[in-house]
Amino acid sequence: MPTRRHMLLFVAAVPAVGLVGCGSDDEITAADCAPAELNDGHECHLCGMTIVNHPGPKGQACLRDGRTLRFCSTRDLLSWAWQPESGPAIAALFVHDLSRTGWDEPSDDAWTGAEETVYVVGHDRRGAMGHTPASFSRRGDADGFAGEHGGRVLAFDELDWDTLRDEPANGGGHGGSH
Repeated sequence: MPTRRHMLLFVAAVPAVGLVGCGSDDEITAADCAPAELNDGHECHLCGMTIVNHPGPKGQACLRDGRTLRFCSTRDLLSWAWQPESGPAIAALFVHDLSRTGWDEPSDDAWTGAEETVYVVGHDRRGAMGHTPASFSRRGDADGFAGEHGGRVLAFDELDWDTLRDEPANGGGHGGSH
C-alpha cells in the first residue's frame, strides 16, 4: 500500500514525466513554417480585430509548437514579437510583401520573411492599427513608396520600440496603440 510520502513523490514527478519527449526534436523550425491563408474568421492575436477587414500589410508568427498566430498589421506583429516571452516561441515571422501586392487588399500569395524585409516607417498610409510599417522584399520598391508617401526605409534589425512610437498618430483601425 502506498504511503503518503510515495504519493507526494509521485505527484511531484508527474510534471517532470510530462516533459519527456518535449525536446527540440518535437519543435517546429523555420524550414517547417509557411504562412497560412487569412479569412474573415481570423482575429488578430494581439488586438482581436478581424484581420481581413482592414488595409495594409499583415503579419504571421509560426511558433515552435506548430501554432500560427495571425496579426492585423505589421505593427501588431512586431509589438507581439518584441515581448520577452515571445522570442523563444518564434520559429519564423512573415509579413505581406508590398513589392508583390497592393496596400488595400494584400494577397495571401505575397508573404515574405519578416527578417529579410525592409520597412517604410513614418509614411502617410493607414492600416488596421493606424500607421503600420510598410513591408517590402525589394529596397527599390520601398524607396519608391517612401518617395510617394513619405517616411524612411529601415531594415528589420533597425526597427525598435522608438520607431513604432515615432509613427504618425494612429488614425485608422480602432485608434488605439499597443
